[in-house]
Amino acid sequence: MSNSDTTLFLELDPDNAIHAIHHSPQGDKATFVFLNSMGATTQVWEETLAPALRARGFGTLSFDYRGQGKTRFGPDATLTPAEIISDTGTVLARIVPRRPILVGLSIGGLFGASALLAGAQAEGLVLINTLRKQNAQVEWINTLEERLIGIGGMPLVLDVLRPVLSGVDQLEKLRTTHLPEEGYTPWPADHPRRRLAEGVKQAQWDIAWQDLSLPVLVMTGLQDRLFRIQPDVDELTARLPDARTVTYADGGHSLQAEHPDSFVADLAEFAASLGAA
Repeated sequence: MSNSDTTLFLELDPDNAIHAIHHSPQGDKATFVFLNSMGATTQVWEETLAPALRARGFGTLSFDYRGQGKTRFGPDATLTPAEIISDTGTVLARIVPRRPILVGLSIGGLFGASALLAGAQAEGLVLINTLRKQNAQVEWINTLEERLIGIGGMPLVLDVLRPVLSGVDQLEKLRTTHLPEEGYTPWPADHPRRRLAEGVKQAQWDIAWQDLSLPVLVMTGLQDRLFRIQPDVDELTARLPDARTVTYADGGHSLQAEHPDSFVADLAEFAASLGAA
């Protein structure tokens, strides 16, 4: 499948099939492989960012985890980090993107790093506000998210957390479409997004970052006041054998949404530094 330029459904078994969108690069350029956060889908990448990178000649690969987007999942699917990491390795092995650079948003970076430590291959790794330690803060946020989904769905989660996830400029843009006067609707316990929130409590953040020998770009938004503990970010970055850093002083958690032009330029520059552009 190395030359695919299409929407794919990678069948894992009769009940499970991973939805993926793959475009091969021009010539010998790199392919950016996007790894979702828990609340993202292929749409996050395919609306603006992936087309902008393809316009520069890069390949792109985005896919939905089980429980996200158009991916199909059966009754035996666990919707846990272990399953997501395994599926990530399967997607890479089945599609074989040319010169892959993994780009992980939030916990998606952890999934990418874990897949690499499990044997997946890539030329580079990009961590977008990923680095954090296994601690009371992470447990608190994960538990709070799952409970808020039960009370008012993801709209309530995002409205509660947005002021500490985003910069002021982004909040101004979002204000007219958030904090609805009519309130929020609970999501049931079997809703896929709520199951993913329950499963993410099993994520293991204390992985062997020092064993990631490939180049890693650590992207940090200083306006991410929810997940970012800067001394922890600095310590974990120092453990990476080949780390490069980009800091957005006015960026929040979702840098790709708040600063798409700079984000694309930074990815292209990282690829160039690997000789992959």
